[in-house]
Amino acid sequence: MMKATVMQKNSVIHVRPLFVRAFVLVCLACTGRVVAVAERLPAVTAFLEMHCIDCHGAAGEGDVDLQLLASGREQSPELIELVHHVIELHEMPPEEMDQPSKEDRVRVADDLQHLLVKKTQQSKPPRKQSLRRMNRFQYHNAVTDLFELKCAVFALPERVARVYQDYFDPAKGKLPETVGVGNRPLGKSQLIEPRLAGVTPFPQDLRAEHGFDTQADHLSLSPVLMEAFLSLGQSIVQSKDFTKKNVGIWEDLFVLPKENLETESKLIESRLRGFLTHAFRHPVDKKTLGRYVAFVNTERTKGMTFEDAMKAVAAAVIASPRFLYIYNAADQHAAENELDPYSLASRLSFFLWGSIPDEQLLSAAEAGLLDDKQVLRNEVQRMLKSKKLKRFCDAFPLQWLQLDRMISATPDPELFPDFYFSKYRLSMHMMLEPLLLFEAVLLENLPITQFVHSDFTYRSQQLNKAYAELGLEVASAKPSGPGRLRFKRTPTKGMRSGGMITNAAVMTMLS
Repeated sequence: MMKATVMQKNSVIHVRPLFVRAFVLVCLACTGRVVAVAERLPAVTAFLEMHCIDCHGAAGEGDVDLQLLASGREQSPELIELVHHVIELHEMPPEEMDQPSKEDRVRVADDLQHLLVKKTQQSKPPRKQSLRRMNRFQYHNAVTDLFELKCAVFALPERVARVYQDYFDPAKGKLPETVGVGNRPLGKSQLIEPRLAGVTPFPQDLRAEHGFDTQADHLSLSPVLMEAFLSLGQSIVQSKDFTKKNVGIWEDLFVLPKENLETESKLIESRLRGFLTHAFRHPVDKKTLGRYVAFVNTERTKGMTFEDAMKAVAAAVIASPRFLYIYNAADQHAAENELDPYSLASRLSFFLWGSIPDEQLLSAAEAGLLDDKQVLRNEVQRMLKSKKLKRFCDAFPLQWLQLDRMISATPDPELFPDFYFSKYRLSMHMMLEPLLLFEAVLLENLPITQFVHSDFTYRSQQLNKAYAELGLEVASAKPSGPGRLRFKRTPTKGMRSGGMITNAAVMTMLS
């Protein structure tokens, strides 16, 4: 939701959402420019007194009293962000007033940015949140990474873009000029996508009274929900496609060595210790490890094969609350808002990868290295260069822009007949334009202002045709072949052609 504040009569200034502030802070934190905030405040105060206080002081006509900011009595991040916004975009002072020089404007905007960083850092951290259970997207990714699967677990209709020709490679730092993505109607899965056969549906988070709840105050599951997740886990490991061909850790977990140099029980314990640590995202205690080892040993005494016994325990692991819930594993005597290294690793991985931490990140947590800011920065950079970042690009902008609302959009069929061509196929084109722009800005580390007014975009031939009918100048593009859409990087002209706000998907949802 956007926030609006009136600074002067007949002048409404729209403040950017918190997402923008967060990106600004991250960018500033990486610049390495260190100047004491105390040295910046006098310059800001002088600028405000010269250009702003007459209208926006205690006795001024404006609704915002900047005298509070100039004097240091009020320095909330919201107020600092507002002032920075209007100064940087030349929205203040008004055109009829004396204008500051370009150098002064740039300098005070820079000072305000750093003041915003400092004040945000000083803000009290949020209280520890209650437990949160993985959603379907996160569960799919976590199971994929845990078993190193080479195919999908189940269909993810919410994942809009299906990659063709492996275009997404963050390590290159550049999105290709032409991108091929999956071509399918909204809300449908792509049948040609390889995935495990026979997997039961993910338990739905229905919002009715009989639905499941992803919030919890303690680490437990209701019997009904436990049964649903156990059934799901069993269907995964018992799938006919859950084989050596598709499971990367097959030899390391499910195969009994021909030349066993240690007792089978010791082998089971050794393998489960690593598997449980990865699944639960923190070291497993002896009591918990012992229960899982005892389960496998019991199944073996009943005549079950080693492979089947390990599959059975694996199904139990991915149905465990310790796997399903994302929570702070810090010990109860730690400070209320303190994060232990393993919880920090989990937060990083679920944010950037939508999944559990990999072995390298867990090893850094185990060694206590994540307390080192440079090590933490290096780990974040490594994660940003991983192809797993595609999951962030699939999930975050879709939720941020609420693009799933395109499914229920119903433009006038007489005015926009092409919108309903081939099962809402144009909707797919419209949704992919902002998603590809988001990927380009992130991978290429472009200014965040590209989200507001970009000098390029990605469009297909059909999308170009739709824009041309609105009178916009568009470039030509080759038609897409069957089974995929071809989007080409295209320069834009004018305020209406670039950015997130004025693209076809957002305008359709707002109309």
